[in-house]
Formats: sequence, C-alpha cells, structure tokens
Amino acid sequence: MSPITIANIAFGGGRTRICVPLTAGSLPELGEELKAAAALPADLYEWRADYFLGDWASALALLKEQAGRPVLATLRTKGQGGEWEGGPEAYEEAVLRLVGSGAPAMVDVELAWGEERARRLMEAAHARGMGAVASHHDFAATPSQEDMLALLTRMKALGADLPKLAVMPRCPQEVLALLHVTWQAAERLGPVVTMSMGPLGRLSRVSGGLTGSCLSFAAGLRPSAPGQIGAAELRRILDALEGEA
Repeated sequence: MSPITIANIAFGGGRTRICVPLTAGSLPELGEELKAAAALPADLYEWRADYFLGDWASALALLKEQAGRPVLATLRTKGQGGEWEGGPEAYEEAVLRLVGSGAPAMVDVELAWGEERARRLMEAAHARGMGAVASHHDFAATPSQEDMLALLTRMKALGADLPKLAVMPRCPQEVLALLHVTWQAAERLGPVVTMSMGPLGRLSRVSGGLTGSCLSFAAGLRPSAPGQIGAAELRRILDALEGEA
C-alpha cells in the first residue's frame, strides 16, 4: 500500500495518524481548546463546524493562525451523528464555504447526501489544493462485509483521498468483520479510515498498523463519538504496537 501525502502528512505505510476533534461552541472556547490540544500528541485536528455556534469566518481565521497543525474541517449532520440540520442544497453550500475559505487542509464530505453531490464537493476541495475525506456512519449496525467494502470502493471512485467508514458493532464478530474489510480495502484502494464505534469496537481504533486504517480519532477535552480513546493514551498504545516514530 502506497502512502498518500496531504499537508505534509503521510497517511498509510503502517503508521497510524492521530486526529483530535475540536468541538468548541464559541470562539473563546475554541481558543482554550486549541491551547489544551497543543500539548496532545496529535498529527492533525478535526474542526467540527456543526458544534460551532458563532461566525465560521472568525473560527477559521483563528484555526489558521493558532492551530499549528493541519485541520480537517467537518460539518457533521444529524443523520450522520452530528449537530447540523439542513437539507442537501444547504449542506453543499455550507461545505463550499469551508472549501472557499482556504483555511482547512482537508474537508469531510458525507456520502449520505448523494454520490454526485459528494463528487462535486470533493472536486471543489481538490481544486483548492485540499484533501478530501468521504465519510459514512452507521450508528445502528454493522453492514455485511460485501456492503462495507462496496461503500469504501464507491467513495474512492468518487474522488476521496481517504474513504472513511464508521459502524456500530453488536457483537465481537462484527468488529472482526470490519477489521477484515479494512485490510481488504487498504490492499485494493490504498489508505482508508475505518472504525467500530462504542466500547466494543475500541480494538479497531488501535489496529490500523495491521489492517491499513491510517487515521484514528482520539479525544482531547471531550470525545466527539462513542468509543474514542484519549489522545495521550492512544499514542502510548500505538507506540507499543507500531513502534515509536
């Protein structure tokens, strides 16, 4: 599997990168969150625009000035486990605002809004020199292995640099199924991002060096999804499993 480089970070090749979500609701809170995150072993941050209640332009300017690490901008919608509410056209317009700002190094695009919309948004990100993460979340179940592999393959074909799939396991066998699909997808497609959510799926957050999932989301001040491990703890585990950089 050949690594993919985005914002001078190599994704893939056996070393799992750590992304810490920023979930502040206001500009002062975002400033404090950035100060706390600076001490964490993160390779990049995910700015959750759906949590932010203030002016996006001010937040993006602050991130550009003070983040010190590449930023993945994500507008996570209600249907995909986030806070943002709106229709497909409003979603596309909002993501294009994030892309147009030029501030993030990468942007998340939800597959749930349709393949053609996802393709357009990822093309817009690439036109601005940004990386594109196509994502899909299933908080109710773990689809079949065939369906999971098909989802990751579709996201890659639509232009995703990093296809991302998060599922909810109901038994240990479903965690193992996700790990197997991840290995298959990484062999065929290159670096991917996958996780089984919740306590049962924590193994999936530390096994990327084996399976090919190149990025793990880790909690900073607070988690943004069920099952996230604290960033410092995750770094210790990954160093033990993968060796220190």
